Amino acid sequence: MRRTKRLLLAALLASVLPAAGADGGGPPSAAPVAPSASAPVGRVMLGNREVAVLRATVLGVGAPERARLASDRIAALLERGVPDEVHVVTEPSGKVFSIAGRGLFVLTPGDLDEARGETLDGAVAAAGRNLATALAEARERRSLPHLLRAMGWSVAATLVLVLLLVAVERSRRWLLERAVAAARERMRELHVPGALLESDHVYLGTKRGLLFVARALELAAVYLWLTFVLERFAWTRPWGEQLGTWLLRTLSTLGLAALAGLPGLVVVAVIFVATRFLVKLIGLFFTAVEEGRVEVSPALAETAEPTRKIVTVVVWVFALIMAYPYLPGSGSEAFKGVGVMVGLMVSLGSTALIGQLASGFVLMYSRTLKVGDFIRAGDVEGTVVALGLFATKVRTLKQEEVTVPNGVLAGMVTKNFSRTQDPAGVIVGTSVTIGYDTPWRQVEGLLLLAAERAEGLKRDPAPWVVQRSLSDFYVDYELCAYIEDPRERPLVLSALHAAIQDAFNEHGVQIMSPNYEDDPEGAKLVPKERWFDAPAVPDASASRRRHVSRSAARPGHPGAAEGGPE
Repeated sequence: MRRTKRLLLAALLASVLPAAGADGGGPPSAAPVAPSASAPVGRVMLGNREVAVLRATVLGVGAPERARLASDRIAALLERGVPDEVHVVTEPSGKVFSIAGRGLFVLTPGDLDEARGETLDGAVAAAGRNLATALAEARERRSLPHLLRAMGWSVAATLVLVLLLVAVERSRRWLLERAVAAARERMRELHVPGALLESDHVYLGTKRGLLFVARALELAAVYLWLTFVLERFAWTRPWGEQLGTWLLRTLSTLGLAALAGLPGLVVVAVIFVATRFLVKLIGLFFTAVEEGRVEVSPALAETAEPTRKIVTVVVWVFALIMAYPYLPGSGSEAFKGVGVMVGLMVSLGSTALIGQLASGFVLMYSRTLKVGDFIRAGDVEGTVVALGLFATKVRTLKQEEVTVPNGVLAGMVTKNFSRTQDPAGVIVGTSVTIGYDTPWRQVEGLLLLAAERAEGLKRDPAPWVVQRSLSDFYVDYELCAYIEDPRERPLVLSALHAAIQDAFNEHGVQIMSPNYEDDPEGAKLVPKERWFDAPAVPDASASRRRHVSRSAARPGHPGAAEGGPE
């Protein structure tokens, strides 16, 4: 029993060590022990209101025990109905709080939060305000008029909330109908061919957007209502104040962060506008080069488009490097971490991308092809409609758009029928194999007759025939002729093949390639009297051969490697 009394006495002295001095005497002061970094803290509470935070250990009594004794002492005084005027007395050990001459607790220098830079006077002032507010709320909790008034305000706030939620929901539906109707009307006016956007998509997108805005407004309204209602009742007022303080603190933090980052954003905007203006000037210059309004070398004129893209990318990268330090949060660890992650992802996934990009540059700067050229790459034949950095698009005769990766295109043999050094045009050729029992002069005449009948072939220079090889069982003849537009090559060849079949059929010559199976009964020779069977013309073939020989000697003739027939 005596030990319990001694402990209670020590705790009382620890809470209000100099309280007895208010009556003119008391025990000597004892220096409080400074708390360690991991020492628990004690909170003096009255109801749900925090009055003060204690951290120091006094006379061996820790901060949590000091706070519990102080809270019990304040509650006991309220039960007795003593006056609620708070007095603060300065003693050597700290500041003593008392009511009606009865000590409640003491704040010592060891109770201060040094990390936040608290001072003893500031902590005493805050504790005094909190204690006065807690005492007032304690009286309100016992007041029936106050309780009824708080309930009335709560009911009124609830009615306002319900009306506001109904108004938000009706406004959302009204706006949804108007927005969808306007969007559908706009789509009918645009008439975009091949567009994937339909009325259902417009409705769904608009509905989700308006629903998000409506739910955000409703959530904000419920938050404000809850804060208002909690602040009306004394018991829950601290919770309402915490909700309101958190909202204000969050908004102020965001606002201050936005204001702090505003100068940097202005600099970023200036860099963006200047870069955009410079890119436009670069685009105008290279457009003038492509159109021939600026005289440059032919090589630069053909590579103006890829050069413009490269210069534009370099300018934007340089602008991004300049603007990066001015971005809000660019120096934060989170921003650096995201940058490292993005860089790692780009490094791991850019191997194929860089390969395609390099192949695109090779195709562009080697002038292998350009938009509008008629090419054959593998089994793809058509007109180049787009030459990008990563892929090339080719439109075939059947109006199919084939996308060929630049890496694949650079690794295969590509025939460009639109590139020729001969001003006469592009050469097309087709071959037939005829047995040795058919006079070669007759075959040559039939092929030239078919060339005269076929549409799309140029008459000047005249078509010619070449004997490509003397095989074991047949002769390989090739008919060559000029055409104007290489894009018409498939159609011209089709017409030429039809004319060849008609000409050979009319003169009874079979287009067949015999294969050896057994010795023939007689020699497969052409008698001299049949050398000039119709439609062959005596000595005409010799003159044509001399004409071809003279043409082959000219630079750029199709007999050369670059412009030769396929």
